[in-house]
Amino acid sequence: MGQPECNLLRQCPVECRARISPQGGDFRAQWDELPFESESADFIIAAHALESARDPRDALREITRVLRPGARLLIVGFNPYSILAFRARARGMPWSGKWVSLHRVKDWLALLEMRVVEGSFSVFRPPVRNFQKWAWMEKAGQRWWPMAGGIYFITAVKQRPGIRMVRPRFAPALGAAVPVGGGEVKREMEKEEWK
Repeated sequence: MGQPECNLLRQCPVECRARISPQGGDFRAQWDELPFESESADFIIAAHALESARDPRDALREITRVLRPGARLLIVGFNPYSILAFRARARGMPWSGKWVSLHRVKDWLALLEMRVVEGSFSVFRPPVRNFQKWAWMEKAGQRWWPMAGGIYFITAVKQRPGIRMVRPRFAPALGAAVPVGGGEVKREMEKEEWK
């Protein structure tokens, strides 16, 4: 899912795959109305889907509806707290007003019973003409200001709600060391009695 001109599934070994976008691709659909059955997908890449959706919460809810329990979701999004976002707002770039923060996405995922397993930021360089001149900022950004990357990646796993097994506390096995009375160990007392 994402922009149709960006084929992220080009080298995917899975035979049954599809690109979905409101602009076109294999399927033309809105993010909050996916043409798939519930719990039918094993893996979804949502590349900038939340930024281009009518309502990002509804889009994320619909994406999780389509995922099977144990399936993975990779979300790629623009970070609204980055140099890239500042520049985009100043110049009126696409989706400049609809960027969703990483913390908000994590909160929504938790409400939808998705467990975040991995995340990272990228693109720490400013969007300027001599982009290569600022290459040193990628390494420095990962170390010194990791939350200021222009793009974030989140991998989450869908969990099925279920019963949590509570194990009862049983009495210790016979002959096990158990403190008694004054803090002495029962096994040691038995050894002294045999002497």
